Amino acid sequence: MRPLFITALALLQACVVLSQHTEAHFQAPANCGGGACNTVSSCEEHARKAGLPTDGWEIVHDSDGQPKCRRTAVQELCYGTEYFDADTKEKKCCRDVSGLTWFNKPAQLAKCCAKDHVWTYEKGGSSGHGGCCPVGFHMNNAVCTRNTPPHHTPCPTGTHLVDGHCVPSHPVHPIPDIRCPTGSSLVDGQCVPFHGSCHQGCGNGHGGVDPSCTCANPPVCGHGKYLGIKYGHCYILSFSDGEQLGIDRDHTDYKKNGFFVDIPFKVCSSTTDCSRGKEVEMGEAFSLQDQHGLYKDLLSTKGWINDATGGAHMEYTTDPKHAGKFTGIPTCAGGECALQLHGSPGGGALSYACPMPGPGLTLYGNPKVGQKLRFSEVSCDEYEVPLTSGINLK
Repeated sequence: MRPLFITALALLQACVVLSQHTEAHFQAPANCGGGACNTVSSCEEHARKAGLPTDGWEIVHDSDGQPKCRRTAVQELCYGTEYFDADTKEKKCCRDVSGLTWFNKPAQLAKCCAKDHVWTYEKGGSSGHGGCCPVGFHMNNAVCTRNTPPHHTPCPTGTHLVDGHCVPSHPVHPIPDIRCPTGSSLVDGQCVPFHGSCHQGCGNGHGGVDPSCTCANPPVCGHGKYLGIKYGHCYILSFSDGEQLGIDRDHTDYKKNGFFVDIPFKVCSSTTDCSRGKEVEMGEAFSLQDQHGLYKDLLSTKGWINDATGGAHMEYTTDPKHAGKFTGIPTCAGGECALQLHGSPGGGALSYACPMPGPGLTLYGNPKVGQKLRFSEVSCDEYEVPLTSGINLK
């Protein structure tokens, strides 16, 4: 009896996973008594003897016309949450409810994914085209692509964004847009001339609106045929956004916002003459001497910005034969005075070498396509820190 009981139990477990129209594995016996046959009760009796469920049996006939017993009602249990596929409307079971993406919860229309995943349809795709992606991603051309925040159109001046709409701004104390002339700064709403020989103020691209400080000089300004820079004087070079011309740590390339910045560059009439002199005029050539040198050099050997052209990156060099020779034209950059440099003689304009973050510099052929630089005067004394503290630039 024990082997028969084990066999019947195994058949019972197998029956649970049979489809709705699974046929029994026995011929339907006839139970005739009193002139009538009751085959259904015989199927149930036979199922009981075989250890199978006794409910839901019916008689079917095979191709030879012989009756067979078939069970038509099989109940399945969902170990999770039941739902209907949003596309096929087929009833399904999702074991982890966190993986359900509901499209119509009252109608139980959803898609089931793995934990911490969601179903997304292809953008513009027809029904059924999509797939499961991690939370924060969406399906795009069969690839899970990171979601991007919605783009907000900037609001006009005098308004700001509130709940997706531009509304008027009403500052309690409006800030006056006062731009002071060169040689003065804004103090308590008034343009006040600089006093003393230091002429210091914050030249960070905001045109004198910022308060006076002792950390930086505003860019020098050209006038008429004069560039505003002087032979034998030193300057920190910056771009229209305020980032400085610096140098790499492990290479000798000069680039925008390099690893080392705050480099004083001395304006020299030649590689053999860096003496103090007059203001540089348009058409007059000059070279730029790096007062710091390379970071590994214990002697702080001074060098030159070289004469790279055609996309080659400008570098530090100690070879006077390859020192760059420049001319300049007064212009503006970021609301401040600046210079457009050109190679001399007959060279192109100073420009970015590559379209990438932290680009290097080169000379390209078109003299009108260039990158403007701002010259802020500092001390050439490399032992003084900070560079602009208590100096006499005259």
